[in-house]
Amino acid sequence: MWKEWLSFSRTERYGIILLLSLVLILAIIPYIHRTFFISTSPLANPQVFSKIDSFVLTLNQPKSRVEQPFSYIEEEKPPVSEPELFNFDPNTVTASQLIRLGLSKKQARVIENYRSKGGTFRKADDFSKIYIIDSTLFNRLLPFIQIDKSQFEHKSLADNNTTTTIKAEVLQIELNSADTLELVKIRGIGRGYARRIITYRNLLGGYYNASQLTEVYGFTKETLESISPNIYIDSLKIKKININLVDYNELKKHPYLSDYQARAIIYYRETIGPFQSAKEIASNKLVDDKTFQRLRHYITVN
Repeated sequence: MWKEWLSFSRTERYGIILLLSLVLILAIIPYIHRTFFISTSPLANPQVFSKIDSFVLTLNQPKSRVEQPFSYIEEEKPPVSEPELFNFDPNTVTASQLIRLGLSKKQARVIENYRSKGGTFRKADDFSKIYIIDSTLFNRLLPFIQIDKSQFEHKSLADNNTTTTIKAEVLQIELNSADTLELVKIRGIGRGYARRIITYRNLLGGYYNASQLTEVYGFTKETLESISPNIYIDSLKIKKININLVDYNELKKHPYLSDYQARAIIYYRETIGPFQSAKEIASNKLVDDKTFQRLRHYITVN
């Protein structure tokens, strides 16, 4: 009798096969539906995705990118308080008075260091030769510089009474125009350093602050301190980049810009239109604020 329960007729076997087939079909229907009938995201379209991705990638600099060393420290920033202008003699003015005039602590310390090594200011223009005094600051202070020349007359009389007179002038080299022959005259600067200084200067477009020398390979802060009395900077000699005209290949060569940031600037200009102000690259997040503070000395929209 049990065989009757375990055996099936031909019709029953066909029914079982049909039932199993239906179960299998129902199991794979969701997969078929997802694969062939659900519409794909617009981002899967290569043409649409390439347009979006090309701009998004420019705004997201990889975290793995190692930024170039930047030596701009807080004490090099100008004081927050409004500068106080008054007559002063750069040969006798104190550090606190220099700060009141609008100089930073770093600038005041460099001037004191220059005087302690025997440096003097015989005329107002000599004050502009200190590397840390840019043309804007010098022009603001120029009307208030009053040098007491009697001190030099007394010194000359004292020198005439000595049997041996040693005359030594402090060597002054302008960083944005000097060639290797001039740079090697500075004690502590060999041919290798001189070539690197000029190569990096050409990449930047010029130096606006002598502390940028520490970005040169192998150049230390100690070396900068030792040569500081012998160098000065004319910021008017900086070669600026017109971001409304420059192409991508030229812009990406600047040491302060990554490939992504250069691409973002060009894409924004071609999509939105010419820049009205250099600050737009920061306000529109094309570069970060730190990069803009370094880059603003090298870009223009005119």
